[in-house]
Amino acid sequence: MPDKKIEFAENKQERSKQTLENILEAANQIIEQADPKYFTSRVLAAKSGYSLGTLNKRLLSVDNVFIWLIEQGQKQHIRYATQLIAEFDPHLPLQQLVEMLVDAFFSVMKKINPKVIRYYEHRMAVKEGLIEDYERVDALVKPFLAAAKNNRTSTFRELNEAELRLVLRASLSLLERPFVFSDPIAGTSEHRKIAVENSVRMLGRL
Repeated sequence: MPDKKIEFAENKQERSKQTLENILEAANQIIEQADPKYFTSRVLAAKSGYSLGTLNKRLLSVDNVFIWLIEQGQKQHIRYATQLIAEFDPHLPLQQLVEMLVDAFFSVMKKINPKVIRYYEHRMAVKEGLIEDYERVDALVKPFLAAAKNNRTSTFRELNEAELRLVLRASLSLLERPFVFSDPIAGTSEHRKIAVENSVRMLGRL
């Protein structure tokens, strides 16, 4: 998702930049507490040590700050997945790449309170009319196509960019939705098996 959803007041003074950095750091610490009931102006003011007036002056929209920081975390996770794909040994089969990616996503999702994800999705639905946010996984399309082209095991299915985009979004749903809705299967060996096997079916040769 683009960064334009957050609004920062324009000010080039060094002191103002430091104030903004301090506020963002405080907001990030609140997010790490993993409970959206604390994603408020008053909690952010208390945590950062700045007044509500200063927050309004520097941020314009406190709600957008939490959305933006959550997005930055998502992008960091996608960058890591992109690195895994780019560095994948072309002499190893698709199954091993999928297992690496599933384990990486599981590791992240197990640390996130599902309430935070539901908070983000609700806010984005209100702001942008979005029901599901799968755009972030689109960053994996080109690296995955390159990995498939370079692979020497004949286990990758030939997919065009449009089809691969849809398949990766479907795989993301298999990985994330059980965590988001606190399904008992989330993060279990059975969930991992389902995610791996179905992703390999969609991405690999029959």
